[in-house]
Amino acid sequence: MIPNRSSRTDSGGSSPPAPSRHGSAKPSGDDWGPIWFEKLAQFHRVQQPAIWDFDEQHVIDFLRARLRSGAPAWKRLRIVEGLISYRNRVRKSSTPRLEPIRQKLQELVIRERFRDDTQAIEEVAGTIDPNEPDVIGQLRRTMRLQRKQYNTEKAYVKWVRRFMRERCLKAAADFSEIGPTDVEAFLTDLAVDGNVSPSTQDQAFYALLFLFEHVLKRDLGSVNAIRSGKPKRIPSVLSEPEVTALLGHLSGVHLLIAQLLYGCGLRIGECLRLRVKDIRFDLMRIEIHDSKGGKSRLVPLPVQAVEPLRRLVKSRRVLHEKDLERGEASVWLPHALSRKFPSAHREFKWQFLFASAKYARDPRSGKSHRHHLHWSTFAEHLRLAVRSAGTQTHVTAHTFRHSFATHLLAAGTDIRTIQELMGHSDIATTMIYTHVLSRKDIKVVSPLDRLNSAQGPASPQIAERTIETEFCTPSGSAMPSPLRSATRSPSGSPTPMRASGDEPVRSGAMMTHATSSPHLSSLTDKVCQPGGIGELTRDHHESPSAKTGHDRGGLCLAVKRLIAGAMGSLRKICSRPATASDGLTPGIGVMR
Repeated sequence: MIPNRSSRTDSGGSSPPAPSRHGSAKPSGDDWGPIWFEKLAQFHRVQQPAIWDFDEQHVIDFLRARLRSGAPAWKRLRIVEGLISYRNRVRKSSTPRLEPIRQKLQELVIRERFRDDTQAIEEVAGTIDPNEPDVIGQLRRTMRLQRKQYNTEKAYVKWVRRFMRERCLKAAADFSEIGPTDVEAFLTDLAVDGNVSPSTQDQAFYALLFLFEHVLKRDLGSVNAIRSGKPKRIPSVLSEPEVTALLGHLSGVHLLIAQLLYGCGLRIGECLRLRVKDIRFDLMRIEIHDSKGGKSRLVPLPVQAVEPLRRLVKSRRVLHEKDLERGEASVWLPHALSRKFPSAHREFKWQFLFASAKYARDPRSGKSHRHHLHWSTFAEHLRLAVRSAGTQTHVTAHTFRHSFATHLLAAGTDIRTIQELMGHSDIATTMIYTHVLSRKDIKVVSPLDRLNSAQGPASPQIAERTIETEFCTPSGSAMPSPLRSATRSPSGSPTPMRASGDEPVRSGAMMTHATSSPHLSSLTDKVCQPGGIGELTRDHHESPSAKTGHDRGGLCLAVKRLIAGAMGSLRKICSRPATASDGLTPGIGVMR
């Protein structure tokens, strides 16, 4: 008769354990003994288990049945351990001898665990080319286990290969004699002989640093290489008319890609890796996953891109249904999603939005998937659009991202908001766009433009002939005034010359017979002789206006008043305009 579980006593088979204070009611190894003996008796259809003497063959048959049902080795080991506990505690016997079976199952557990780990590593790391050097294979495996991007893996492998080639290294054992001095010399050669940029030198350094720390398990130490001295450049930004012109020369799916790059500030890789599930039409936003640094963020969905995206999703569904009919529907899934969701690679929501027309083999796993478009496809169409639009600015796919941030900043968007939309970890990265911003509230006028605006528009011929003030001698030789600059206001704008009666001097008035006026002659002698300006300066400083500070024009205002008085006398002398036959230089423009 099969014992009742609820009536078990501590002597014949303990009752289910009471829950612990943490809520756990999981049986221990001894508690599972009577349970497995009951299942063993049921399997062999024993009517009186209490008096049944089971042997090793009974247990082996039961274990084989559990194996056929899919029970792993560790679970069958728990069955044997439970039966051994029941034999010792309840039957108090040494038979049947189940210890050899337990030892065999322990070996199977180790084998299955190693096989599962190997399969898991192969699924994550993919296949490694055995023809590559062992250090390259270890580098690839380590980077894939750490979920590094495939582009990062290719870059690191490239630098390690180059380092090995220049140092004549063939395998991991050759790195035993390689130290910081070799790495320092390699990086110095890149800067001096290779003339690489600082970012390229940093990439080579971090590739070797990763190799030493994670693959060779060694400390690289201090590396003091000569740094590349190329300056950092400000980002290239398009104006809004240039963006409109470029978008006008793109069409189809490439136009939609450009709209998302500019309208959402996406990187080209983020845009091409968009999946159907990432477009949230109901919330008017786009989800960016597995971005640079493994980060995720949300960006607003432009209204102008809604209808093109809806049409693209419809056409993408038609292509996916054809793939399902052929039994070829498959897409690459990150991390372990393919194991966690075995059918996810055939679901429509996981498909790439900008899908390629052909299937491509995954370089890591070797499986064939319908991948997304390659970035070079859009780059070629963008190059043709730039040529057709006649844009002279250097334009790449990343230029749209720079323009997105700069135009938002010019529109008054908070820089913290722009940082979140761009996915920057540090605000200093976002601050670079303030250097290319043209703010409307801050106007910087070039000194050359100020000079031209002060002189006014004039043709080159007139500019050569224009004179501001001339003192003419009877012989007709023109003597430029040494006080020409004094006739300008402190701001640089020209000050109209007025006579003593506050009447502006008319254009075309000529200084004829300059020596006929005693006042003008004395003024000319005073100004032109050595020390004349100093005498005028002393006269001005001794004036009451200079002492009280009311006259801020200084010497310019004093000389201006003297010249104005002289011009009043000159107007009375001039009876007619001078001509070329007089041998005098004609005056052009307003006399100052």
